[in-house]
Amino acid sequence: MKTTILKPALMVAVFGFAIFSAFAFKTTKSDAELAVFQGHIQVTPGNCESKEVDCQDVNNGRPCLFGVTQLRKINSGGTACPELLWEIDQ
Repeated sequence: MKTTILKPALMVAVFGFAIFSAFAFKTTKSDAELAVFQGHIQVTPGNCESKEVDCQDVNNGRPCLFGVTQLRKINSGGTACPELLWEIDQ
């Protein structure tokens, strides 16, 4: 009687532990990789126009676009937008 109950219970426990471990020890992205930036288009050097598109600054090979133009990250002074932005990873 004990064997009949313990075998399925042990199998369920092992399976549950395997599922838990798969998610508990999954690596996460660092905070720097999770930063979201508002995209800008460089109209002229030193003049950037804001677009309502969220992007990331980590290059994942998929450019963040507004139409056909790749969006850029504005600098801290708000005077230029030298860095390219990329689509947010889902």
